[in-house]
Amino acid sequence: MKKTISRICQIDDWIFEVKMVRALKVRQHGEPYSAVANLTANGEQVYIDSHLSINNEELNKDDFMTIYRFCEQLGMKHISYDRIKNGIKTSKVVDIVENQYPEPNIRLVK
Repeated sequence: MKKTISRICQIDDWIFEVKMVRALKVRQHGEPYSAVANLTANGEQVYIDSHLSINNEELNKDDFMTIYRFCEQLGMKHISYDRIKNGIKTSKVVDIVENQYPEPNIRLVK
């Protein structure tokens, strides 16, 4: 069974929707963290706004896959981010393949 996290919940007359997340790289909450990432949700896409680490390291593959799994549990379909390398900015969009639902190809035949 796939574990999911709800982005929307209602309490009384209020509806709460997750739009921003601050992710901390740390083994246990309350301890000093080694990296922080800010994520913004818009529709079915999450944008990684920023990533900072204590050693100015870039977001590595293992850390990205942790964010990927979190976004998968939220039901998101895409993750986007910008990267600056050698002074050149590039934008990337990664599909969350587990949450892609292809449209059925149905034809009515007489």
